[in-house]
Amino acid sequence: MTTSIDEQIEAAESPGRNRLKSALRFVAGLALFAIVLRWLAPDWNELLASVDLDVGWALVGLAGTTAASFVTAARWRLLAEVMGGTKLPFAAYFYGLVVTRLLGQFTSTVAMDLVGRGAALRSAGSERGIGHAAMQVVLERTFDAVLPILLLVWALAVRDAWLPVGATLSLALFCLVFMALAIPLLGPAVRVALRLYLWIRLRVGKRRREQLVEAESSFASAPIVNTKLAAKVATYSVLRFATVVIQFWGIARAVGIEVSWEQMTAATPFAQLASILGLTPGGLGVIEAGWAGGLGWIGLSVVSISLFVLAQRVGVIAYFGLLSAISWPLAKREADRD
Repeated sequence: MTTSIDEQIEAAESPGRNRLKSALRFVAGLALFAIVLRWLAPDWNELLASVDLDVGWALVGLAGTTAASFVTAARWRLLAEVMGGTKLPFAAYFYGLVVTRLLGQFTSTVAMDLVGRGAALRSAGSERGIGHAAMQVVLERTFDAVLPILLLVWALAVRDAWLPVGATLSLALFCLVFMALAIPLLGPAVRVALRLYLWIRLRVGKRRREQLVEAESSFASAPIVNTKLAAKVATYSVLRFATVVIQFWGIARAVGIEVSWEQMTAATPFAQLASILGLTPGGLGVIEAGWAGGLGWIGLSVVSISLFVLAQRVGVIAYFGLLSAISWPLAKREADRD
């Protein structure tokens, strides 16, 4: 009796079989985290003395996290439906996103994105498998890598005064460049992702060809990726990055770190790219290294960097924990209504 690629993914990601792997990833992440802090070598007395808690800015960070989760869930829903996914209420996507973000702080973030989010949709009533949802995550990660790379160029251009316009206008121009690239490429990217998913199911899952024909017919009935739809996905990607900047800007200011929005916008791409690569629990150590590089690049002191990498870790867990608790009753109510 053969199994599908989705069943194989679920088996491969079962807690019992991955316990040792998870433990090793945690140890590696903890070691890297310690190395980053050791490299910064902060004066801990000075670090504690520099903390100046501001609840108002902490709420700004929460607002940024909420907005980022909202637009990311909206983009996920659009991509899922474009790729032939089961239509589900928005609450299912929002809750699935924030709860996997929370769990990803303690397990592999990549695994939670590729497997956990698909499992969350299936528990909400999706008829598509985990592999199908994983392809959507791959598309999202492609968008979320291209934009930070462009913005790294923007940050360098602003720092070295390459452009004859100010930071705000040049940032808008770089975002327009991203959209000009993303809009025409989304349609082909979706088709490639779907074909790849079907090919994997045929080769690895050993599905019968008639089952694949049936699956292809259902994909054919999915919405066409026209310019309007692609523009929405690209806009959500830009808004996601902007709200993520607000999230971490709020966290930085909440603990008394004086940093401007321009500086945070220039530093955030380093951490965003590091988070895509991070295989440790919550990107532990990897994300901190990204922040250390980004914040050091904009000229923050080692004390401020050390304080921020600790604060952002606590803040992210607290924010996603709160959003998970708030959104769970809403998602449950929608599921019971269906």
